[in-house]
Amino acid sequence: MSYQLILARTLQRLGILRALELWRSKPGILIVNHHRIGTPDETGFDRDLFSATADELDAQVQYFKQRAPIISGEELEDLVSGRTPLKRLYVAFTFDDGYLDNYTKAFDVFRSAGTTAAFFLVTDYVGTATVPWWDEIAYRVRNTRRTEINLEYPTPLKVPLNGHREASIATVLQHYKRTDNICGEEFLAEIRRETECDLPLPKRRFLNWDEAREMRDAGMAIGSHTRSHAILGRLSPELQKQELEDSKKEIEARLGSKVRGLAYPVGARNCFSHATEQIAMDAGYSMCFSAYGGMNDATHLNRSNLLRGTVPSNPERFRAVATVRTSLGRHL
Repeated sequence: MSYQLILARTLQRLGILRALELWRSKPGILIVNHHRIGTPDETGFDRDLFSATADELDAQVQYFKQRAPIISGEELEDLVSGRTPLKRLYVAFTFDDGYLDNYTKAFDVFRSAGTTAAFFLVTDYVGTATVPWWDEIAYRVRNTRRTEINLEYPTPLKVPLNGHREASIATVLQHYKRTDNICGEEFLAEIRRETECDLPLPKRRFLNWDEAREMRDAGMAIGSHTRSHAILGRLSPELQKQELEDSKKEIEARLGSKVRGLAYPVGARNCFSHATEQIAMDAGYSMCFSAYGGMNDATHLNRSNLLRGTVPSNPERFRAVATVRTSLGRHL
């Protein structure tokens, strides 16, 4: 049993959670980030992207609806820009990458609940069966017959593959995200040589433009997750500018509406820079989202770095984490 679950049950047993739920929430914007909706065993690819089932997502939406307005798009932009004063708690849901289950599962949850979310698309992936770098790494490490792989780029790494392989997959993915990995294709070429296994031929994996248009027409916000999901902090300013401008222009041309939001790929502190933030503002984005946690409140409300984090799928842990964050503006 995890420390967080033990603490959640203790807070509930002592009545502290209920007391916090009755406490007036701290003014701010809590932004919850998801990638995929479903169960991890549905895929042979990266299972860590599954953060909730459709039922768990619905429970999250219903919980927050009782405590705060759920917003996206223009309402969120008005708060971030200061046009609407931040006098109470607001909640926003976002989804990165544009996987097909965002349309088939998540969209139905928000539409049925009468509320909205923001979906950030990688324009090169829209409507395709693309296997991105994180999914390729996860599949190859999980399915190789090798008992160990040895990587040399960007630095030497030996990864044993005996037993449970999810930890090994996480290790290799973290190695890919190193700041000195400036050539992702070289990294993937080495993974392919070391694992010696073929990828399956998947069906379409990402939502298409017609589906994105339907979501937009139903009130969902559609934003950019760049053109190719390159880690922006590893690119030159010129290439960052191209990634951000090209994706924004294509979404606007395809959907016929203005793109306001950008989600930085990976979203960790070392995956974009202050220069990236300025390039994004210059490209015409009015809201840019990181993904390393935190609350957007009087101490931090920066439209070029809006803080997002995940919440647990386990109902007990979710209630405790959500309550502490919304009531106190702090992580559990």
